[in-house]
Amino acid sequence: MSGRFEIRVSGRLSDRTRAAFPGLTVEEVPAETVLSGWSRDADEVHTVLDRIQALGLELVSLLQVPEPPEG
Repeated sequence: MSGRFEIRVSGRLSDRTRAAFPGLTVEEVPAETVLSGWSRDADEVHTVLDRIQALGLELVSLLQVPEPPEG
């Protein structure tokens, strides 16, 4: 999976937990937190997923987000 991705986890993240995801945009929406960013390959996404598991966060969804058309 390369390109833009969006990961949703249940609940809100503390500042300390947010810091565990450098380089990602962290946005709070009702009842969830959205982590989004770019990846060069599937290994980068798996690294984020491993960190989510290690922190005991509940994964809600993982989406590859299409890039907007150029022009």
